[in-house]
Amino acid sequence: NYVALDCEMVGVGSSGKKSVLARVSLTSYNGSTVLDTHVKVVEKVTDFRTHVSGIRPADLKNKSSIAAVTLRQAQEMVIDKIEGKIVVGHALKNDFKCLMIDHPKYMIRDTARFQPYMRKAGTGKFKPRKLRDLVKENFKDDTFQKGIHDSCKDADAAMRLYR
Repeated sequence: NYVALDCEMVGVGSSGKKSVLARVSLTSYNGSTVLDTHVKVVEKVTDFRTHVSGIRPADLKNKSSIAAVTLRQAQEMVIDKIEGKIVVGHALKNDFKCLMIDHPKYMIRDTARFQPYMRKAGTGKFKPRKLRDLVKENFKDDTFQKGIHDSCKDADAAMRLYR
């Protein structure tokens, strides 16, 4: 059984460089939404990164179409949905880090770490490619991630690459 994961983050701290979870999405093997929720940020958000994340102040205050939950509630919801399942995504290390949860390594399929999807750097080492570039190359989709990211669409794109 498979589920795809993607998170959107906002910036906190004086420079807005520290990333914290603001939205988490899970999609099924076939692309239907399993979970999609905004996450209330305890710290003062100094950079909503709206141009990329799509997150606006109202989203984190239950004033949008997607409810906002606490980080703990989000963690519990995600753990409940991924337990015993293979989690697919792109650069999942970042998603698990901002969620502050772990998942067994053997149950993770990261399209950023799949060697056939990586590029060879001048050093001979393999480097991850952007999800947008992989979608464009594999599905001939020039519109994906043009501007604001959608974590449901990003999770589904990783699953499509995995399938």
